Amino acid sequence: MDVAVSVLVKLVIDMYVLDSETAGPLSLSLLEDMLNSPSLMSKTRAFDLIINLGVHAHLLEPPARDDSSIIEEQYSQEAYFDNGTQVSSHGNLKSNSLKKTGNSSAIDTFECWILGILFEVLLHLVQMEEKEEAVWASSLSCLLYFVCDRGKIRRSRLKGLDIRVIKVLMQISRRNSWAEVVHCKLICMMTNMFYQVPEGPDKVVSATPLFLVNQVDLIGGIDFIFGELVLSNSREERRNLYLVLFDYVSHKVNEACIAAGVSEYSDDEVRPIAVLLVLADAPEALHISVKLSVEGIVELLRRSISTALSTYPNNDRLLTLLEKIVEKFDTLIGSFTHVDKEFTQMIQITKLFKSSESIGEVPGNISTLNAKLSWTTLHSLLHSERKANRHNGYLWLGDLLIAEISEEGDLSLWSSIKNLEKKILLAGVNDYSASSDVPLPIWLMCGLLKSRNSHIRWGFLFVLERLLIQCKFLLDENEVQHVMRSQPSAHIHDKSRLEKANAVIDIMSCALSLMAQINETDRMNILKMCDILLSQLCLKVAHAPVMPFGDIMHIKDSSTSEKMTKGDGAEGLSLKENPSRGDFSGDPKTNFGKNIHTPIRDTASMAALLLHGHAIVPMQLVARVPAALFYWPLIQLAGAATDNIALGVSVGSKGRGNLPGGTSDIRATLLLLLIGKCTADPAAFKDVGGEEFFRELLDDTDARVAYYSSTFLLKRMMTEEPDSYQRMLHSLVSKAQQSNNEKLLENPYLQMRGLLQLSNE
Repeated sequence: MDVAVSVLVKLVIDMYVLDSETAGPLSLSLLEDMLNSPSLMSKTRAFDLIINLGVHAHLLEPPARDDSSIIEEQYSQEAYFDNGTQVSSHGNLKSNSLKKTGNSSAIDTFECWILGILFEVLLHLVQMEEKEEAVWASSLSCLLYFVCDRGKIRRSRLKGLDIRVIKVLMQISRRNSWAEVVHCKLICMMTNMFYQVPEGPDKVVSATPLFLVNQVDLIGGIDFIFGELVLSNSREERRNLYLVLFDYVSHKVNEACIAAGVSEYSDDEVRPIAVLLVLADAPEALHISVKLSVEGIVELLRRSISTALSTYPNNDRLLTLLEKIVEKFDTLIGSFTHVDKEFTQMIQITKLFKSSESIGEVPGNISTLNAKLSWTTLHSLLHSERKANRHNGYLWLGDLLIAEISEEGDLSLWSSIKNLEKKILLAGVNDYSASSDVPLPIWLMCGLLKSRNSHIRWGFLFVLERLLIQCKFLLDENEVQHVMRSQPSAHIHDKSRLEKANAVIDIMSCALSLMAQINETDRMNILKMCDILLSQLCLKVAHAPVMPFGDIMHIKDSSTSEKMTKGDGAEGLSLKENPSRGDFSGDPKTNFGKNIHTPIRDTASMAALLLHGHAIVPMQLVARVPAALFYWPLIQLAGAATDNIALGVSVGSKGRGNLPGGTSDIRATLLLLLIGKCTADPAAFKDVGGEEFFRELLDDTDARVAYYSSTFLLKRMMTEEPDSYQRMLHSLVSKAQQSNNEKLLENPYLQMRGLLQLSNE
């Protein structure tokens, strides 16, 4: 195969030199034949061939003359973008390189020719609905090779690329849990493709970027952007997606003005509102509104900037524009966060008939028939092959589950949540029974776990995550009402916060335990499970060099492994995130264009934050989580570090590789939490298998897992069997001296290995 690729490279270059117009279609046909092959290797080799063509472009350059000199090249204000998606110019860049001549121009022309072929090949992948992750990973590597320059993506190189290619890459990225940084770059690229940047004769940005609304239609509508906003992990992603949404809304407002025969709003009128909304942190607010289905947030943004707009000369027109933008935002958000209107009546029916007994009370009755139809429709949506149908089903089922808590008549909120927990446990371990008092929504939720389709089982986790968030909201609202009726002391307030956290943790533990009971094997679902577990247990902190106070586990990825302290509570810690990294269409006079490199703090992975000391875990919450939720995923994800190294290195697929937040970080965090639980609870230590379990981890392929296990075993031996430890340590020291091998005592892992070897002799 390598020889064939080498021959093809020379053949294509020879054809290009003879006749580039004829070589193009022939080369494209050759590459499409390779992609249509049933062989995975042939498909990935197609992109190896394209990269090789780019690498060998220098063959078109004649040998340099001896007197050729190296001079400074001044680059124009051409659009590069890195972390932020800035359309504004970056200024003149200078670097030492060869002066551009006719020779380099020939190379540039050849690279543009290859790029055109690559874009056609990528579109062919979209049209043939390619599913293989390895093929898309190869295509992304090839694309980045051609569009990147000095580590930055050149916007001009993306011209001609169909936006549907980036959309599919983003979908593949989500489906296979590619690394955060990869997905963030894909969103950055897609955002730029929504804009056409006018350029002057010297390649200088000469006007405001033009929003290409037709690109929205190509990706399947604005719902795709909302879906990405819900799943976004970083402020940068949310900012970029918000800016597309804002420009889309502005376009729709102007479209309505033209249809009504009134003057549309200019860029100068839209710009002040855009800047003020970004200053008001609209991207984060919109993310919360869409993800949690919280109404009224956009209206709060309007109120927060109305006063500032009133100071402008044309404030009446600006305030009118702001109202139209808010109204359009509310309409779009409502269409995404609420079930389609065609199901409105059915939702009300399912809220009235929540059990099989209530449905079967009057056989043949029209209300009974409507109830059966409604519940059948919900079941069909939840198990549909279409993502849009499942999304409607998740929203519908989530509303019914929240109604089980908030509309339980005489029961208090706390009793309703406890009752929900018991019924989830009952439905999870038993088959459906019409005589049971478990409501139908809970049966449907637990029924998702019994599907053979991993995507359907993932729906269980999606619904659970929304349920936990809504439970927090209801508990907070209940506390506010209680405070309004009385003035509790600080001690009661702290106790209330702990009780609220315990209630949510109990529901989570009950539901996630069902995942372990069915022995879930899909890695994506296990990673999602770990994400929910850690997000509910962990608290982000602004700085954590020293433990302030509290019954907290503070994990840091170092030789000290973990620190534990005892105290009164962890409620006083502040939670902060990093400032924005830049603004796509913001005013260049603002600070939005500044680039802040904080890779660990900017990650959404709680595992990475914990290991680097940027988050804490209250031990009171860890105590309520079954040990199985720590050791079961720890074992299930054991092969991720060495499974398909190529995909792990290229895109961090499925938590592979050694990127922040990857499977290695997750397993290390789970083990440290398990060690903390076993240290505090002897029963948990027995449940996992005692010392034998941790000794087996000494052979783990992940060095950190082996190291943390050895440290725990060594500390346990020191405290539980101090005399035996001292004797064996003395023997180990003697052995090290006799063999002149200091490495036997170099670290806890080697010490533990040596002690175990001595005990077996």
